Amino acid sequence: MKTRLACLFLFTPCMAMSQTAPAPLGMWSYSLGAQRYAEPSMQLVGPEIGLHWRSRPIEGLQQAQLEVDALVGLQKYSSDGTGTKKNVPNLETRWRVLWRSTRWPTISYGLGFYTHSNYLQGTTSTGNGGYERQSTQFWLPFRFTESGENWSAFGAVKSVRIDAGVLLLGKHVSKLSQVNAKTYTDLNNTQHTGIYLQSQLDYSTASGIYSPYVRWTWVDDSDKVNGFLSGKPGQFYEPINRRLQIGVEWKYWR
Repeated sequence: MKTRLACLFLFTPCMAMSQTAPAPLGMWSYSLGAQRYAEPSMQLVGPEIGLHWRSRPIEGLQQAQLEVDALVGLQKYSSDGTGTKKNVPNLETRWRVLWRSTRWPTISYGLGFYTHSNYLQGTTSTGNGGYERQSTQFWLPFRFTESGENWSAFGAVKSVRIDAGVLLLGKHVSKLSQVNAKTYTDLNNTQHTGIYLQSQLDYSTASGIYSPYVRWTWVDDSDKVNGFLSGKPGQFYEPINRRLQIGVEWKYWR
């Protein structure tokens, strides 16, 4: 009996040593940057921080890669007609699934679902009322990736990534009733035209991978819908807008 127990104790550590830790499901990273959102008559500018997750290729989904971005910021609102407002919370999320092309390995494509919210409730410097703005959009994303061998002019680049997207369908909600439910109605507009471009360089260091990026988004005028503004009926639309985002992403787990 003692011999059997001794063999068991000797064999168990060998089993434990032979087992390897399961591969992680993906990679987490942080980002720090700034954003400027502009319409013809107003703009929102301020810093933002982000949390990002990238999955490993998923065999059950034909080597698809899932990606999630969440960015939170505090912005300053300014408008020639309605004054200014500081510390406006801003929340943006992006959900993507990407497949790598079998013909062109450096190209990926997929489907994206992006959301964006501004919380402008309260009053501006001129006493005008603010309201919440929400948008949900479906995009057709594309990505080009390449090693940094051909990009030595930018330093010791490990890899290069260029993202682009075409808007498929967007819904924008302006909760104007938060200003005055008696004289304003919420507006639900549809957006059909938009693009975005993002470039990113990856630099590998002893403390992780640092990735400076620039992202530019453009969305055209929405459709027109019936509504009430200051008690007066009319047709209203969400105007053309542009968004510029710059920052640095840090991958702490390589």
